[in-house]
Amino acid sequence: MASEKVLGVIPCRLESSRFPGKALSPIAGDPLIVHVLRRFSEAQSVDRVVVATDSDEVARIVTSAGGSVVMVTEECSCGTDRVAAAAASSTAEIVVNLQGDQPLIEPDDIDRVVALLSDGFDITTMAYGEDDIDGYRSPDVVKVVRSAEGRALYFSRAPIPFLNTPEESSSRAAAGPGKRLYLHHVGIYCFRRQALERFSSLATGRLEARENLEQLRALEDGMSIGVVVSERKTPSVDRPSDIALVERLFEA
Repeated sequence: MASEKVLGVIPCRLESSRFPGKALSPIAGDPLIVHVLRRFSEAQSVDRVVVATDSDEVARIVTSAGGSVVMVTEECSCGTDRVAAAAASSTAEIVVNLQGDQPLIEPDDIDRVVALLSDGFDITTMAYGEDDIDGYRSPDVVKVVRSAEGRALYFSRAPIPFLNTPEESSSRAAAGPGKRLYLHHVGIYCFRRQALERFSSLATGRLEARENLEQLRALEDGMSIGVVVSERKTPSVDRPSDIALVERLFEA
């Protein structure tokens, strides 16, 4: 790879348990992975973007769209391990892992995640405030709680933070205008090089395995994760039913 300070990597495999072949699913005329590649490539802070995959079909689609591919054929336990393998030959000091299910993320939010590393965190990520009670209860939606200084305390598929009264949890409107029930996590991670190498050297964590959330491996090992809060809602594509929602948001 060419010399770069900030490398962007999209880990991409076709064997998604909830949505097989998701990366190639068409959204507004183009495959999902192409939308994510375009958004990532528009971030001013990222010098180069590559897609890390083991799929020849994904590689063909990405290169046809003008993107770059790194083939990672070894077994990887999570997306960040795939990112670490793809970044091994790069000289980048910072590596950004953008999950391939984020077609709506704004490039300037990516830049904010990268900039937050200057505050001394090992890793940075993003979330947005949400008052959707259905999402709060759904295990498909990852929630994060953070300290007053913006450091992640925990990520979970469970409803966190706990709603203390039945009235609060009885309806979507209970949160009140502008009030956030929870922070909806967005699948982006920005690593210092040493932090990425440290992460990929660790075994799968107990909490990581239990929640199926790779970022918990870092928290269990004592690494710090800073969280940027965006004012924009950027839902991910987790299941086939999400396609219609994302297409409506593209139109809007």
